[in-house]
Order: sequence, then structure tokens, then C-alpha cells
Amino acid sequence: MRFFSPILIVFVTVMSLEAQTVISVDESVSRNTKKNLGIAMGASALLPGMGQYYLGEKSYVRAYVWSDVAFWTLTFGSYLFGEKQISNAQSYASRYAGVVNPSRDMNFLNIMGEYRSRAGVAGQNSNPDMDEDYNQAMLRSGQAIDEDYPMDASHTWDWGSSDNPSSTSHMNDYNDILRNYRLSRIVFQISVGALVLNRVIAVLDVMRIYRATSSTDFFALQNMHLLPQFFPDGSGASVLYTF
Repeated sequence: MRFFSPILIVFVTVMSLEAQTVISVDESVSRNTKKNLGIAMGASALLPGMGQYYLGEKSYVRAYVWSDVAFWTLTFGSYLFGEKQISNAQSYASRYAGVVNPSRDMNFLNIMGEYRSRAGVAGQNSNPDMDEDYNQAMLRSGQAIDEDYPMDASHTWDWGSSDNPSSTSHMNDYNDILRNYRLSRIVFQISVGALVLNRVIAVLDVMRIYRATSSTDFFALQNMHLLPQFFPDGSGASVLYTF
């Protein structure tokens, strides 16, 4: 027993000297250590996807960018379409309601679609509606006829008698134009909200990516795996750390 003890000690010593320790660390968890989170967040707030590109996470860059392009296109498209509808409503009112250079005030344009005339229809209707005359409606509510809009050529209209089918048709067509305008404004508001939301999501995603790829704390590792390895000329172990 005494004879084998020195041999055992020498064997263990040799094995220890020949042993190899291999530490494998996933470099992706620290690849953005030297990058600035503020720059990444600002880039994605300006153009979603650019912060991800800055951090080297290119998987969803195209999705963010093309989504933003689509939302901007929808925003500008809906705005321009709405402006076009206002111009169409003004032109239509000038042509069929006798308004001279009608105002772009949407409240006024909407009122023109609600009342057949400003101060009475030219040519008496056989069955007049008590609310077809805007001035009369103002007086019944205890207000002056020019309290909101002056009595001038730009604020005086007359769609014509309801006894004439074409007059009613013109008024209906005019209200269709206004409905198109209101629809365009709804789309515009939704698209603006989508632009904001796309940026919020992109910034939050940048924060997630940065947190996952900028770790410098060796002791913050969550899991460690020790894998023994044997070689013809010795033995060793691989230590795998998972963040």
C-alpha cells in the first residue's frame, strides 16, 4: 500500500498538468457592450428598425421599415384625399347651391349639408321642412341669424326646392363628398396612431435586444454546464455558460 501511494500521487499530478480546461462563452450576449443604448433608441424612434440595425439585429429591420413606409404612405394619402374632398365640396356648393367662394370651415360646410338653404328656398316647397331654413332654425333657438356666420355671398346657399328631384340629388351628392372627407380623417388619425405605435414597439424591442446582448457581468450567468472531455494525450472539461 505504501509502494502504490507515491505512484498514485505522481499519476494524479501528471493528469492535472495535462488536463485542458475549455470555456465556451456565447459572444452574442456581449456583442453590444460598447454600443450606446440611447443612440439605438433614438434611431428606432426616428425610423423604426434602425436601432435594431445598429445593434446588429437585422432579422426584423425590413419589417419595421416597410411597415413605417406603409403607414407614412397611408397618412399622406388620407390627408391629401381629405383636402381634395374639401375642394370638391366647395366646388360642388358653388355650382349647385350658389355659394360664392365658400369657406373651408368644415363646420360651415357640414351645416350646408344639413339645411337646404340659408334664408329660405327660392320657390316655395309644397311640404317645407321646419329645419330646412338655417336662419329660421337659429331664430327658434334664440340666436341671431349672423351669430356664427355673416350674411354674405360666401355664407349664403340655396340647394333649391325639395319638390325638384335634382335638387335633392345634388344635396345628397354633396353629403356623400363630406362623408368621404370624414372617412379620410378617420383613416388619417388611425395611420398617425400606427406610426406612433410602430415607434414605441421598435424602441421597446431595442431595449430588449440591448439587454440581451450587452451583458458584462460574468457572475450574472444563469446556467453553467461542465462537460468532461477525454483526449489521447490527456483529459479536460468544457464549461458552457448560458446567459
